[in-house]
Amino acid sequence: MLTKADIKLVKSLGDKNVRNTNSLFVAEGNKSVVDLIISKIKPQQIYALASWLNQQTPDFLSQLPFVEISQKELEQMSSLQSTREVIGVFHMPKPVFNPSELNGLILALDTIQDPGNLGTLIRLADWYGVKHILCSPQTVDCYNSKVIQSTMGSIGRVSIHYGDLADWFKTINLPIIAASMEGQASRIFDFPQDMILLLGNEGSGINPQLRAMVNKTIRIEKRGLAESLNVAVAGAILVDRYFGQFEF
Repeated sequence: MLTKADIKLVKSLGDKNVRNTNSLFVAEGNKSVVDLIISKIKPQQIYALASWLNQQTPDFLSQLPFVEISQKELEQMSSLQSTREVIGVFHMPKPVFNPSELNGLILALDTIQDPGNLGTLIRLADWYGVKHILCSPQTVDCYNSKVIQSTMGSIGRVSIHYGDLADWFKTINLPIIAASMEGQASRIFDFPQDMILLLGNEGSGINPQLRAMVNKTIRIEKRGLAESLNVAVAGAILVDRYFGQFEF
């Protein structure tokens, strides 16, 4: 049975401090909720309409702590304008950061502030099988509800680490390649197989401290008149060019 405390908790998890204090986050909608469950992120509670519960198999439901709720109750709990059939409260995963185990392509994000951009970059990593994303403390919280929605469940398959990038770069024995308007043309760049791809803030780029630690910079060649590319779009192009050099 749904209680006022349940509704209060779900609504309060829209606040980053509350999420971190409780180590819980919220996902809404069938795709996000089911993908998170399949990815083995542990649900604390699933709140669902009867219509959603009736679509699930008994074996699937038997694994879940769920509460059937009404449409009105769902609307009270939802942070979306268009409410879905199900809301999940999940325990935050605690990925272990071990520099010696990082290999292949690693994404590093310096002060990426737009939730949609971060969500798209997480989905991008999941699409290409990139296992780790390193985020500066100033990067938007990956458990922000807008980020969760835009990842479409991919957040359950990518390890996301927050910390001081400069300190980490000193401990990771990988070349750091940064996206920059002044870099070498990425079409002809010889990507190292093991490397960090550093992407900077949507407006101000990479901070000077990190820029000083970069081994090489690369650019996406411009043909038209646009001033810049969205950081998620730029990341997608560069990741694809990286993988274009190596067999899957």
